Amino acid sequence: MKHIIIASVLSLSALTAHAADNGAYVFGNLGYNSSKMKMFGDTGGVQLQNNKAGGASWEIGAGYRINPYLATELSYADFGKMQGDIATPRGTLTPSIALRAERVAVLGILPVADNLEVFGKLSLNNVHANTKLQGPSGSFSEKKSNVKAGVGFGASYAVNKNLSVRGEYEYIAARYQAGDDAGLKTNGINLFKAGLSYQF
Repeated sequence: MKHIIIASVLSLSALTAHAADNGAYVFGNLGYNSSKMKMFGDTGGVQLQNNKAGGASWEIGAGYRINPYLATELSYADFGKMQGDIATPRGTLTPSIALRAERVAVLGILPVADNLEVFGKLSLNNVHANTKLQGPSGSFSEKKSNVKAGVGFGASYAVNKNLSVRGEYEYIAARYQAGDDAGLKTNGINLFKAGLSYQF
């Protein structure tokens, strides 16, 4: 029994030794938003065509490593623009929804191997949605902002003492609609991201 306890303590010490140092860091991510907008309500039989996902996204921010297992982050992100076409008897309408957000997140971190960590993330996102609808008769635009929760997970690999490469998946519950009885809506944001972080 004594040998098991000693081995457990030594294993935990080795695991902690692989964790990054505490302190401030900056990071940047490039990614892809796979979510698409949809139509809802009585649309008069018209359908959304050439429906494109939000596409390329990016994020910049700063964080602070509180201890080997916990960090906080502040960031600004652009989640891209969802687009499509709506064919009507009067001509083609071109709707789009652009999304961006100010973000705060808490990361729970687990060192799993030399220079390698996995993490889970919980976030609050002040999401700004800018909807536009352009057509032969003119254009319509609407802007809304709401605070939405997000959850994600990922991994980070330390290239050296300061520089790390990381990748993650994140879902943000940014359900948003433009219009009352009929219009456009989103059912959330699905993000796949890769980036770098630099610890001071």
